[in-house]
Amino acid sequence: MEYLIELLRADADGSSDPGSVSAERLLSAVQKLAPGADRADGFCWLTRWISETSVQSVLLEMLAWTDDAPALAEMVDCLERIEIPAGFAKPAWKNLYSHFEDQSNNSWGRSQALRGAMLLSQENAVLVRNLQASILDVSMDDDPRFLRHVAKVVGAIMHRYPDADFNLLLERLATLELAADEACLEIGLAKLREGLAAPSEDALWSALVSAKKWFEQSLERSERRPDAKLYLLCTTFLLTVRDDGLRADMKDRLPELKTAAIEYTAFAQMRHASHSWLAVSSKERFHWLSMATKLAALAHSLSKEVWLNVALVIEDELLSIFYPGSEVFGLLSTPGLDASMQDAAIRGLRERRYYLQALDEWLQVNVDHGKARAIAELRETLERSVEGSLHRRPFDDTTTSQLVEVLIDVGFSEATAKLGVSELRMHVDADVMVAELWQRVIDQFATQPDYSLFPDARMLVEALINLLLRFLAARSNVGVSTDPAASYLFQRNGELPVEHDLQLDFLKFLHAAGLTSFQAEARDRGGGRADIDIRFRGVNTIIEVKKDGNVPDNATLAKRYAGQATGYLTTGVRFGFLLVLDLTDRKGHQQQISERITVERKTPAGSDTEYLIVVARVQALRKTPHELK
Repeated sequence: MEYLIELLRADADGSSDPGSVSAERLLSAVQKLAPGADRADGFCWLTRWISETSVQSVLLEMLAWTDDAPALAEMVDCLERIEIPAGFAKPAWKNLYSHFEDQSNNSWGRSQALRGAMLLSQENAVLVRNLQASILDVSMDDDPRFLRHVAKVVGAIMHRYPDADFNLLLERLATLELAADEACLEIGLAKLREGLAAPSEDALWSALVSAKKWFEQSLERSERRPDAKLYLLCTTFLLTVRDDGLRADMKDRLPELKTAAIEYTAFAQMRHASHSWLAVSSKERFHWLSMATKLAALAHSLSKEVWLNVALVIEDELLSIFYPGSEVFGLLSTPGLDASMQDAAIRGLRERRYYLQALDEWLQVNVDHGKARAIAELRETLERSVEGSLHRRPFDDTTTSQLVEVLIDVGFSEATAKLGVSELRMHVDADVMVAELWQRVIDQFATQPDYSLFPDARMLVEALINLLLRFLAARSNVGVSTDPAASYLFQRNGELPVEHDLQLDFLKFLHAAGLTSFQAEARDRGGGRADIDIRFRGVNTIIEVKKDGNVPDNATLAKRYAGQATGYLTTGVRFGFLLVLDLTDRKGHQQQISERITVERKTPAGSDTEYLIVVARVQALRKTPHELK
């Protein structure tokens, strides 16, 4: 800009303020700039004084002169970063129109001129209509590289001004090789917006099926463009809900979704200002990505018998899916989407009676919460649905809550009833031995004070024992060919496994099972460091992990290690867990599971407090059954 300033001083009586210089002298100085980058820089500098009439006239002349495509692109970028005066937009639009309308011009320069014309039209309905008319007049024989950009601009305009003729134009552009992927993407985005406005569930699903088809075509016609991939994944998540409900395995696709989001972010490092219509599809991705992520999170939560973080599930996941229009997309009305997601959420919620109780408890504690009214409406809808389903189909899978209540009435604990009904509902043949063993362990807690007095402590005990038994059963049965992570249990020669191997294996299991409130190697527990710290609704306990190569029975293990476990529990509940890697060589055999989990009692020296320690063993140094003698 120094050169332009010197030119201004030379041609304008020493002044370097463009606003104080006549249009003629200013134009004379600008004309002396070299074509290309210098003039583009001069244009951008002059836009600081665009409110001055003399400067506007020179800027208009510069737009008309410029036939250098990179310079024109830079000029449009500068216009995108400033507020356009009302009187400047129309003549500037005409100058840019003359650039993109002339097919003899460079295709990239024409594309930039078209972008600029759209930018100038954004606050002027008349110019929008003029731009629509000029675009509809475009020839399919035009330069394909220009037509590709036409598809992008058409999609941006359709977001604000849906138009059947524009949609037909995009479908025609989708038949052209070089423009197809862009046109298909824009049609898919238009279908997504159509789905958001859909008045019914059928209309929503129809729009999403169509959007999915167009995104697939965009991927096929391109080199795997990341924006089409991300939108396809998000659309697929919603269609999965239609076909299969809120399935827990939706969470398995979250890494793929995360990768696609990262790739799109790198792809979309924005070339457009946030107010530009061309930036809309990039901004929309955040809403659809949030929708898919919350669907997967809620589906995972609805696979759990208890929620360890009730507030997170209710306030963030459940409410977002129950009212997706307002909570996720920020829209006042999305009737089809709201109805479909509410139906899916209710179907998942009525699987377990606990969910209704969790909503009741949240409402009792959060009377003045800003979302209390919405949660109350959700709760009422759920209750009506449960009652209605019981009357309509008394023996289908929605009778879970009724069956749980029946079992509770005849004497089962609530957790036992939930466990049994959950297995029955999922049509899984229960392992009778494991179920009986679970009950046997739980029975030994009947008189334990914390278990008896505190419902949250009781819930934690029952859930952790269930998890321990599932882990023991899995590691007792799953071989290395199915899960290579189990190989440490079959290592008999060389370097033997250590307790860290078991600790890492169990931590992975807890994570996969959805237990979120745990911490490995937690410091400041009784003055030391606990192997695994578990927290649930203010209840805190630990799981101590050990290895031992001389294990006659669990009682012996309790004598050796229970004192350490109780040392971490002096300010918490009076129960804990001891998980041991059994390195006793039993010639490759493992004991029956009932021998490997027991409840042991420990009263530390100098104390009158009795602790219950659940001791569980995982057998190492094993052989496969066909190797045993």
